[in-house]
Amino acid sequence: MNFFACILAVAVASQFTAGSIIQGHSEKQPLQEILQFDSGLNPIAPTQSDSSLLTTCNGVLNSTSGGIAYKAFEPIAANERCVWTIRGGNAGEFSLNVLNIGSLGSQDTQVIVTCLRHRSTTTHINVNQTGSVNGVSSCNLLVITLASGSDVSDSTGFVLEYSVLRAGSLSSRSQDYIVNAGNAAIISYPDLPLSYTNSELSTFVILPAQGSTTNLIYVRDSLEGTTCYDLLAVYRFNASSTLQTKWEYEGRLCGNVLSDIVTNNDLLLITFESDHSVVGTGFQLALAASTSNQCTS
Repeated sequence: MNFFACILAVAVASQFTAGSIIQGHSEKQPLQEILQFDSGLNPIAPTQSDSSLLTTCNGVLNSTSGGIAYKAFEPIAANERCVWTIRGGNAGEFSLNVLNIGSLGSQDTQVIVTCLRHRSTTTHINVNQTGSVNGVSSCNLLVITLASGSDVSDSTGFVLEYSVLRAGSLSSRSQDYIVNAGNAAIISYPDLPLSYTNSELSTFVILPAQGSTTNLIYVRDSLEGTTCYDLLAVYRFNASSTLQTKWEYEGRLCGNVLSDIVTNNDLLLITFESDHSVVGTGFQLALAASTSNQCTS
């Protein structure tokens, strides 16, 4: 564990309750101060892809049509976590068709489609059969999650294809990030020294480091006003959840929150949305993983 990861882990352990966004969103100046020195954090750029077909774990699809073919005829490993973000350029409506779902030999193995809509409801759809997926026609982005447990039995992967049916009106400055929490890093959003723009919908997927807790610090530069016109929404993946899909909405971070912390021992999904007027200079997300024997090596 590097020096910053150790500092971050100790700060989290000593000041905050693990596993929840701090209720009340009180100003937490110590978190801001952690990021005000040269910590040696690796800056993270948005995830880019020119491909219309992804066959490896994790990635972003920007083509207006394409697909994912992941281990369609191969066994899935225990405790796999793969996430693909389908932006489709600038989409306002999708079609999604599952060509092969393989064999989900255990209830621990799931393929989940998350439909993200700008300034509207997010839905999660459990996919367990071939054919057209209902409920994605009004989505601006799709996030596909493959998650397996310790018992994978004879589970194999899947093949799906998508098409954008109608263009959307999101800002072209919207971005997608897929980051491994095993490397202490920082995301400065926006990634240019400018304010973010109106009508953005950006995603931040944090992949867990095996056997570790992900610690994510949010520090606001500026968002619109002190209300939730522009906001971050936080989703945690909870493998032990009794819900049909394991993504759980945990809360939002708005313009009145100076800094906060989010922890989880599994996937995190953060979305950022801006409305149609007034912008700010954005925020920073710093992350590092910690274990029970943190700072001993």
